[in-house]
Amino acid sequence: MAGDNSNHETPMTLQAAVNEIRRLQAEVINIKQGKADKQAEPEEDEIADSQPLAQAL
Repeated sequence: MAGDNSNHETPMTLQAAVNEIRRLQAEVINIKQGKADKQAEPEEDEIADSQPLAQAL
């Protein structure tokens, strides 16, 4: 039935919905930043492989 709120929860107000959207947007930004930071950091194995002469000396 249209408009039937069968879960009996209090409907979210517009302001609460806006606040939730902003919270989720901030969370997505933090996740993306964490992924970008992780990609920018060189792996320890890559450092060792890129300098084999230094290890031999």
